[in-house]
Amino acid sequence: MEHEEILSVSNLSVHFPVRKAGLFGGGVVSRAVNGVSFEVMKGETLGLVGESGCGKTTLGRAIVRLVQPSKGGKVLFRGRDITALENNRFRPLRKEMQMIFQDPFGSLNPRLTVGQMLGEVLRVHGVTRGGEATAKKVRDLLDTVGLNREYVNRYPHEFSGGQRQRVGIARALAVNPSFIICDEPVSALDVSIQSQIINLLKDLQREFGLTYLFIAHDLSVVEYISDRVAVMYLGKIVEITDGETLYASPKHPYTQALLSAIPLPELGHRKERIMLKGDLPGPLAIPKGCSFHPRCPFAFAECREREPELLPLKENPAQRVSCLLYQ
Repeated sequence: MEHEEILSVSNLSVHFPVRKAGLFGGGVVSRAVNGVSFEVMKGETLGLVGESGCGKTTLGRAIVRLVQPSKGGKVLFRGRDITALENNRFRPLRKEMQMIFQDPFGSLNPRLTVGQMLGEVLRVHGVTRGGEATAKKVRDLLDTVGLNREYVNRYPHEFSGGQRQRVGIARALAVNPSFIICDEPVSALDVSIQSQIINLLKDLQREFGLTYLFIAHDLSVVEYISDRVAVMYLGKIVEITDGETLYASPKHPYTQALLSAIPLPELGHRKERIMLKGDLPGPLAIPKGCSFHPRCPFAFAECREREPELLPLKENPAQRVSCLLYQ
């Protein structure tokens, strides 16, 4: 990991209008992402974890402009604000920023062979101009992700789930990106295949100097692959620090509850599970004050009124926590 900032997200929000306001008001907005700020350093893997529905995928899609962010926030890529760029000016940057999707089957065109799919990416982005150069590049990409070159004429339905995800990784690598968002790339795969894909991603990172934003809900997978980890709850980041510190000394009550749910593989070892009360509120009705206070075992009166900021701890400035217990 280098001490160079490749991505900076500042106060980014994504709000979806569910019902437009009428003559007498009454508009309803779903706040999927609500004022998120973080940075990613060149060459690192930043893990992003949280419960289903907390806004992880929406945040990843907003960074690469597959979802349009709401006004006010900024995404800086290599120091350049890309949130307000017009499509024709943003398109050249898409070669630098790629995404690996959760569903390897749904993200591939069922009517195209692997060779046609990868060849189209290469031609559209001007990596090759067709002909033998494109065919050779496609074969090289299959070698890179561990697929047989003979699979070039196969369709997506002829592959297993793990093989399809390798095709998705090859498609992301085709344009020589420097930053890749991995949106739960192993959650739909068998456990034995998950380890293969994770190790492949780590090998590719070392070989090509890639930077990852790794989105997942499996904390054990995130611990293995990530340098730093950000914990997300109801559209906001509540804690962010390096992986070793987070797993050894979590500070936010939500992070503590998540880590307590990780099963221990050793026989005879049991740890106390922190059970959260109530259900996860939806983005249509985020509680006032600290959004976690209805489920927090340590909540006090001020938590119901005041929204905490994501601030560094005095004893460890590299660990930032959004909780009034530490403010």
